[in-house]
Amino acid sequence: MTRETNTKFITRMMDQASTGPLMQAFILEAVRRYAADVLATETPADADAGFITWTAWYACAAEAGQALADRTP
Repeated sequence: MTRETNTKFITRMMDQASTGPLMQAFILEAVRRYAADVLATETPADADAGFITWTAWYACAAEAGQALADRTP
């Protein structure tokens, strides 16, 4: 069995969850909360020592948070 891509996984969860459209709200809220948590965290001492740098991770959180803020009426 081939593992589905992240994109296909999220799309399946958003479109075919047994909980219906509520899953969409759950996923978006999870992204919003995690982005806010990352943005509120001080830069770790080993920020650039890992496979993904803190700068890159922080940038992802900022982009996700802004995208969600921009779509809120």
